[in-house]
Amino acid sequence: MCDVNVFIMKNGAEEKIMENVDLIEEVADGMHLVNIFGEEQTLKAKMVQYNNSEKRMVFQPL
Repeated sequence: MCDVNVFIMKNGAEEKIMENVDLIEEVADGMHLVNIFGEEQTLKAKMVQYNNSEKRMVFQPL
């Protein structure tokens, strides 16, 4: 997987929450993200869309 930009759906719109994400793994309480700079974030969300050509992934809160 290439580095992707991650968005989350809020009030019907996509909001960018992290850029250059290199690692995405499912954890007990959602999804854990790590970007190429070592920044980490855990989302209580599920993936709803991955678009490789646009290098983007969209999540929806649980």
